[in-house]
Amino acid sequence: MGNSRWISFRSAWRETDLWVAVDSEHYRKEAEKFTMDRILFYRLVLEEHITLYPEFRDSLTPVVAPGGVHPLIKAMSDAAMAAGTGPMSAVAGAMAEYVCRDLLEEFRADEVVVENGGDIYMKLTAPATVAVFAGDSPLSEKIALRPGPADTPVALCCSSGTVGHSLSFGVADACMIACRDGALADAYATAFCNEVKDKTMAGPLTEMAAGTAGILSVVIVTGDQVSMGGSIEIEFL
Repeated sequence: MGNSRWISFRSAWRETDLWVAVDSEHYRKEAEKFTMDRILFYRLVLEEHITLYPEFRDSLTPVVAPGGVHPLIKAMSDAAMAAGTGPMSAVAGAMAEYVCRDLLEEFRADEVVVENGGDIYMKLTAPATVAVFAGDSPLSEKIALRPGPADTPVALCCSSGTVGHSLSFGVADACMIACRDGALADAYATAFCNEVKDKTMAGPLTEMAAGTAGILSVVIVTGDQVSMGGSIEIEFL
């Protein structure tokens, strides 16, 4: 599957299910095997760490990673510390970033997009439109962030209190957070989504998120209402 700009493919192993797009000029068939190899590598890193430290998987609050751990583990731990969440709140965004960076380096690609269960990490040479999926909200896929090359590499991560199987303590249909760091965007999306207990809280929380160091943009959809802020262009579809 692809278009003139990108060639895309899926690569999945157990809970990890990636959609990957590489610019057509640099795509090679080997990218598919390479992506699977990287998924298996990072999952092994994570699983070996969890075997030693089960609280890394189970805790809903930050867990300090010991010295000498793999950068993926440290990124998840640091993101959880910043956001006040458990480390696994950052796993999808971290995985998307690390696989994306590996593809960029291995294939000298100009553009790579990696989507992991609704969490995206991308490097672009032209703008791309990323719609916000918000379940049964009438605003679902009607609002999009449109990062340009200067905004990337960037992570766009989304959490929901009403969609999907991930644990959430909030009621927002979607909370999308953009950061340079994949783990951080994922953890903050979880954290701010958890805090939306009713529609009236979305506005103040959006303002708080937009003023938080490391967050580039935020979109919170609750029913028929949306709050948004930040530096990345917003598009209405």
